[in-house]
Amino acid sequence: MTAISRTLWALGLVALVAGCKAPPAPTVRPFGDNKFWVTVEPLEYTIGSTNDRIVVPKGFVTDFASIPQALWSIGLSPQGQYGRAAVIHDYLYWAQTCTREQSDRLLLIAMKESEVGSFDELLVYQGVNLGGQGSWNDNAKERTSGLPRVVPEKYLRPADPNMTWPIYRAYLVKERVMDPPFEKKAPYCHYGDSSNIP
Repeated sequence: MTAISRTLWALGLVALVAGCKAPPAPTVRPFGDNKFWVTVEPLEYTIGSTNDRIVVPKGFVTDFASIPQALWSIGLSPQGQYGRAAVIHDYLYWAQTCTREQSDRLLLIAMKESEVGSFDELLVYQGVNLGGQGSWNDNAKERTSGLPRVVPEKYLRPADPNMTWPIYRAYLVKERVMDPPFEKKAPYCHYGDSSNIP
């Protein structure tokens, strides 16, 4: 083993001992068309070296990263290395407990911690930064109108495995399913005032 190999190995051990702060992989189940997925356990992301966590609740519905299909040919897709950060960003855009700008920068921090390549990181961040206002506004309208995006335990598994999210969501509305209340201002939002890992 060379000196460089020993150093890298030792650094790896330090990283393991210190604990990885990257967002964990979400445990999800797809809806019938594989365009949307529901989390089947909470996704807890501790931000950087802080003790503050973003908790995406069990039952939250995500489409991972909303990457236009035209960009798939250059290696971007909904479930890239940034996919874990995208689930967190979807949740932040839905709950809207932080500002949109803070939510976008928290995405950037989560991508950095997920070791997303700088090219992909830049494209994904610029995509939401420049084009995310429409999604932000649509989410606010949907929430105001009572459309749910957090599926309660009782409804986590549709009886029909071919069920798509839009159809299942309409069923949940008929069942009077509503989202749980979200915090008005989450304590982790201020980390999104910067794009640096705290």
